[in-house]
Amino acid sequence: MGAITLRGVRGRVIRPFGFGLMTAVLTAGALSLGIRTHAISRMDRALLNTGVPRRATHDAVALASRVTHAQMPADGLPPGMVLGYFYDPGNAPAPVAMLKHYLPVLTGIIPFWYQISASGSLSGSTDPAVLKLADQHKLWTFALVQNMKGQPVFGPLLNSPRARKRAVNNMLTLVESNGYDGVNLDWEGIAASERRQFSTFVTELANTFHRHGYYVTLSIPAETRDQPNNSWTGAYNYRALGKSADLLMIMAYDQHFAGGAPGPIASPAWVKQVLDYTISVVRPSKVILGIPGYGYDWSGNGPASALTYSQAQSLASQYGAPANRNHFVYMQGGQLHSVWFENTTSLLNKIDLVSGYELRGVALWRLGIEDPKIWDFLQ
Repeated sequence: MGAITLRGVRGRVIRPFGFGLMTAVLTAGALSLGIRTHAISRMDRALLNTGVPRRATHDAVALASRVTHAQMPADGLPPGMVLGYFYDPGNAPAPVAMLKHYLPVLTGIIPFWYQISASGSLSGSTDPAVLKLADQHKLWTFALVQNMKGQPVFGPLLNSPRARKRAVNNMLTLVESNGYDGVNLDWEGIAASERRQFSTFVTELANTFHRHGYYVTLSIPAETRDQPNNSWTGAYNYRALGKSADLLMIMAYDQHFAGGAPGPIASPAWVKQVLDYTISVVRPSKVILGIPGYGYDWSGNGPASALTYSQAQSLASQYGAPANRNHFVYMQGGQLHSVWFENTTSLLNKIDLVSGYELRGVALWRLGIEDPKIWDFLQ
């Protein structure tokens, strides 16, 4: 059946649950700060400066529906969320123009504009034109706050009551001053030893934000089981975080990362293991599945290079690799290269899982680097 839309809290568009892709878009604001790029579970940061956004299909408004009617959830958030991390790498069209291309498939955006310090202070800049456009189209907006330095920042912050309080107050001011619906913490690299402290902080943040009518969302690394001592994922207690936060955006990518051995970025079997564990401790309605749009090119010369879909396709064409496959190898300078990337087929395999698990939505990292044909299947 066709998509049904309702007006929810603050006039937002309520889309039915279906194959709506939560598109990841980032926008770098012009600040005194040189904002660091998204780690994406150690994804090659160079990729953030290579992708040229592609125009989304403008008639991709009607999303496939699994339900006979759309009903407002008790938490006020719509089903089938289609959100986007918003990033403008500098060589892309203007941020407003970039956002306009994807408006037909977006439920909301998550601007990647703000950085937090160990003392709880914030830096960054806001693009009012982007937020104005989002407001005009009734998009949800969540301010992403990050610091890719990891433990040297988050250790002191999480262990200082004064810094935690300052951080909560500063994020609340940021949200209130700019008309956001809430915040998104993309705090990667927290030490496993800070597991309890991070859960406590999220509870404190949620208590304050909920009293003021705002949402708390988290972008967290993927796990297939609880591993409290794992150096990368140990700090993230899914069960505890799921009780306090409104949405957990599970970054289900980098199954094989740039510094490791070649392999799928996110195989369907692995993603299913991630989801099996996640929904065993978190309500599916609080889970958004993160899906990658990028790839890696591994060789014997150190860490892999990150690739956009278009770059992977160019290499495949150059070396005569089979079409419609998301893996190929080639020889260059006496070195064997192994390329894995995401295309429409691999993305749809994971989107099918989202429907089966009845999650709140999906997330593509990031808009502008994906296989543009995916939008033809999301109309």
